[in-house]
Amino acid sequence: MQHTLPLFAALLLAPLATLHAAPSADARIVIASEAGAKLDSDVNKGSGTDDTALIQSILDRAPKLGALKLVVDGPILVAGLKVHSNTTIECLNRACGFYLADNANRPLIANATPQPEGRADHNLSFLGGTYNGNAEHQKHTTPEHGWTTAFALHGVEQVLFRDLSLTNSRTFAVYLTNWRRVAFENTYINLDHIPKQSNQDGIHIQGPGEFLSIRNVQGRAWDDMIALNIDDLLGDWDSDGKFARDPASVKRYGSAAGIGPVSDVDIDGVQADDCAQVIRILSRASRLDRVSIRNVKGTYRDFGVWITPYLREGGNIGRLEFENIDLRPVTPRAYDYVPPFLFWIAGKMEQVTLKNISSHAPIDDRPLVWIQPDAKIDRLRIDGLNVYDPRKEIGHTPLIRADGSIALLQVRNVVVQRPQVTAPAGSLVGTSMDRSALKGFMDARAGIVKPSGKSRRGWPEGLGYLTSQPRIQLLQMNDVVTEGLEFVLDHQAGSIESLDLHELLIPATTKAVHQTGTATIPKPKGASVQ
Repeated sequence: MQHTLPLFAALLLAPLATLHAAPSADARIVIASEAGAKLDSDVNKGSGTDDTALIQSILDRAPKLGALKLVVDGPILVAGLKVHSNTTIECLNRACGFYLADNANRPLIANATPQPEGRADHNLSFLGGTYNGNAEHQKHTTPEHGWTTAFALHGVEQVLFRDLSLTNSRTFAVYLTNWRRVAFENTYINLDHIPKQSNQDGIHIQGPGEFLSIRNVQGRAWDDMIALNIDDLLGDWDSDGKFARDPASVKRYGSAAGIGPVSDVDIDGVQADDCAQVIRILSRASRLDRVSIRNVKGTYRDFGVWITPYLREGGNIGRLEFENIDLRPVTPRAYDYVPPFLFWIAGKMEQVTLKNISSHAPIDDRPLVWIQPDAKIDRLRIDGLNVYDPRKEIGHTPLIRADGSIALLQVRNVVVQRPQVTAPAGSLVGTSMDRSALKGFMDARAGIVKPSGKSRRGWPEGLGYLTSQPRIQLLQMNDVVTEGLEFVLDHQAGSIESLDLHELLIPATTKAVHQTGTATIPKPKGASVQ
């Protein structure tokens, strides 16, 4: 009986010369060093031979070959590259990759056919390595290329970023607009060069787009670590009240970039290391829906999560959910145009859920949830708020400051522990007419509006919110355990049409409800207080 060796055994017994025989060449796979790249640069320090022409000539083979994989086996200095459909760039490790040459003043990597509508470039993969934007030696923006970013992808579909280190981009590390099916896995934002007027976002997303997955982003940004700014900058209202691409902003920030609706976003795992701010959600008129953001932790200077239409009346948000947020403030602050906060919520939205939010050993009295005067919210659910504050002296700022219009505000499963407080202070939920912290911000931006026919970016309506009254149709609070608070509810202004309090475990030094001035509660439903 004849026996056939398994393939693996046959390979083990094959002559050495056979194993070392040169494999058949595949023109679709190119190794940078074998193609002539000098690899004499440094992904952290730059210098060396500019290999832009060589590397671009390799990338330009993709349309003819139908597919291309460039294997980067060292550090390469370039002055900006363009990638075509069906291209993979794989770096062997994070000592390999690209460094943007001094005064290139353009994106390090851009797609070959950028466009605000239509998606001509498909199937792009960036695997491993370091992409260094050389921030200190680039212009912030240029008329030819708009923002100077590490990646600028406008009009793309099926894109994968995996195991990348995005280092010292002049502005955004990744600028993504007009996209579909994009995934980020294990991305490191490495920032130690911070020029003035930095706008150094990590991953900056504008619309239109659907199906975005972001997993395990770590590091530092000096603006938003992750920004879903779906119609920021490039869109505005014209003199007829129609929202569209704004010619003046497009000319300045990039004619190929898009704006529009975004849906189906899943972000899981963000670790912030001394970021100026962490998450920005910005919808002015375009729809943002089905967004889930989970497991966000680390340290930040000023803004934890900023949800806003950012100037003018706006906002168009469907369902937005945050879960397991543990962001801790550090000093010094990076910005001073608004006070610091953990969550800032403004604009029109239908359903927002904050679940398992932690404030551990805060350094100041910033509000944990600040519902702005211009907020118009159908449902805001805060389910699971855990506060541990060992300070002795604490101010009177409410943990949840409700200054806007809310149909249903539900606050449940709350534990506030202040073991060393000198005297009870502040409240769990508070309403007031104190707009002193916002006046300068609104005054400065109300006057930006220009004459008819030009850019109308500004917020003339903002001044009206300095005198607007808070309004809550139903406030429901249950399963609340506190120590060190003066009140559970401090209602100083506006109307809470219906109040429902149940299962409050509070000491004698805490009053369940404090009502002053013209504040009204027409339909209190009572409370079960222990």
